[in-house]
Amino acid sequence: MRLSSPVFVLLSCIGCFSLPFVVFAVEDPEGTPDEASAVGASGPAETSGPALSSTESGGLFPSRLGPLSYPQLPAWLPSLSAQTCNACHGAIHDQWASSGHSKAASNPVYRAVVSALDEPDLCEECHQPLLAQRALLRMGPGAGATEEVVNPRWDPLLAGEGVTCVVCHLRDDQIVGPRRLQKGQAPHPVVAHDEMRGPEACSFCHQLSLPGNGDHPYIDTLGEWADSPHAEAGIVCQDCHMPKESGVIAGSRYAAFASHRLTGDRRPEALARALSLDLSLASPSIQRGDTLHAEASLTNTGAGHEVPSGDPGHRLELRIGVVDASGKPARGVETESLWLGRDVEEVPPFLERANSSLAPGTRRSLSYRFSPSKKSRPGEWRMEVGVYWWSVPPERLKQLGLERSEVIRKVVERSIPIDVR
Repeated sequence: MRLSSPVFVLLSCIGCFSLPFVVFAVEDPEGTPDEASAVGASGPAETSGPALSSTESGGLFPSRLGPLSYPQLPAWLPSLSAQTCNACHGAIHDQWASSGHSKAASNPVYRAVVSALDEPDLCEECHQPLLAQRALLRMGPGAGATEEVVNPRWDPLLAGEGVTCVVCHLRDDQIVGPRRLQKGQAPHPVVAHDEMRGPEACSFCHQLSLPGNGDHPYIDTLGEWADSPHAEAGIVCQDCHMPKESGVIAGSRYAAFASHRLTGDRRPEALARALSLDLSLASPSIQRGDTLHAEASLTNTGAGHEVPSGDPGHRLELRIGVVDASGKPARGVETESLWLGRDVEEVPPFLERANSSLAPGTRRSLSYRFSPSKKSRPGEWRMEVGVYWWSVPPERLKQLGLERSEVIRKVVERSIPIDVR
């Protein structure tokens, strides 16, 4: 099964950050781009982007990208900022504030990438989706627009909120959510929509295709899910990424609601739930001068898509090393790593050369051997096994001006004692 993608004009992201303009297109039955929809984010402020009240697909989320414009706010909504929602929806607001959505425009990796690209406006389509978040507007026809004008409606504080509440929840001057409320239960109009409960709410930014690479879209998270046992079982994105919690949902009303932490900005415990680490070790002890064999295996036991997923620059590292009795890396013993992820060509349409990511239910292994020197000190050594998620490959850190600590997340670490005699 292969999902269609919204039309998206992009200056390539983290994986291939020095590449030219690209036009993403809806996949039609003939495999040709929908040229009528292949437009950029250019145009006058009041007409840029799709209308919120009626999308081309008839649903909540447009079939093409462009900044979301609110020419006039409803009387009950004083601001587009999440601060407006915080008073009544404090618990949900605080969860969102800890998530990757709130940091979509401010996290250091994104900032480094767009800086390397000379601040393109087209990456903002998903990282700063609101027109009022854009300081500058690029005028002219499509992706070829070169004239920039100051956005008179720019809100510098809103710009830092990334994917803020109204991006998903404000349509037709109403708050849209997954639940139905009785009249009078909220101080503003609320309507329920089925798309808030399904993959349509995520596919707008998490499924992106290029003409010519339909078999392996540039970002294929929703396509990976569609081919998984999770999809077959009816387990959708929100079931894992927005699980139900109980708490104060609004004012003093206590109820179950969908968590807005998402993956919590790559929290280790959230990542660890997707994976299982196994280790086989030939013996708990070794004589100096001999060789001990180990094999570490990593299995995708929890994610309904590949791990890593999303941008082709993401990497997963399985690492094995040994420390001696003093706690320092054992002399003469190498640390080895297995790197998992996608390798794509560096020019459009970014054809996939190889893919070692973990599809749901699949496993990959790393074999390891080490031989303590006869001159080394005996005692309790330890084999260190770890799994780490990288937002960009380590070889690109210097080029992007990023520190290691900014791009790596520890998923799990294990330490196994080994008696070296």
